Amino acid sequence: MATAEEVVRYQVEVALTWDGTEADGHPADKHWSRLIAFAHSSRFALFDDGDTAASGLALVATNGRVSVLEAELAEGRRRGRVGAHVVLPGIDAGVGRFSFEIEATERQRFVSFATMLAPSPDWFAGVSAVALQDAVGWRNSVTRPLWVWDAGADSGPDFQGPNIDTQPRQSVRLLTHPAFLTPAGLSPVGTVTFIRLP
Repeated sequence: MATAEEVVRYQVEVALTWDGTEADGHPADKHWSRLIAFAHSSRFALFDDGDTAASGLALVATNGRVSVLEAELAEGRRRGRVGAHVVLPGIDAGVGRFSFEIEATERQRFVSFATMLAPSPDWFAGVSAVALQDAVGWRNSVTRPLWVWDAGADSGPDFQGPNIDTQPRQSVRLLTHPAFLTPAGLSPVGTVTFIRLP
């Protein structure tokens, strides 16, 4: 088992496959905002299904701004709950890739990230608290699907609709917009893979 001082590095590959057409209800100008990712302890959560989004996540989801979330991470870091974080430039298409390295430790062995699906009211893709360690030790690789989430901060009904501030803020939940529904159910918009580096 790693000690608190050991730093373990992971390569993170975020493959986004949002290729829906206008005929299927998707916008022509699909793109992704900046992605913000960070390592953290079990005492910090980016989002949980059914919980209310903090201001930082709400702003990432509504307009791609990361500054408030970075301030929340700084406070979490001061309390020992947040470790390394990275911010990557956005992608000017629905299909693309974010690629980065991140450091984890025994205390901060979870990773979360978010990027705004744009244009949209407050929809985002990301993961919350992916565990890079199990009962045996550090995991060599972890892969997760990426779903579209509704941050509960804007009640706009569609991609290009007007901003409608939601008060009080609703809970974070999986987005069930028709554009992401198939006969088999909700369709993911990509995958993320964490690979432990030597």
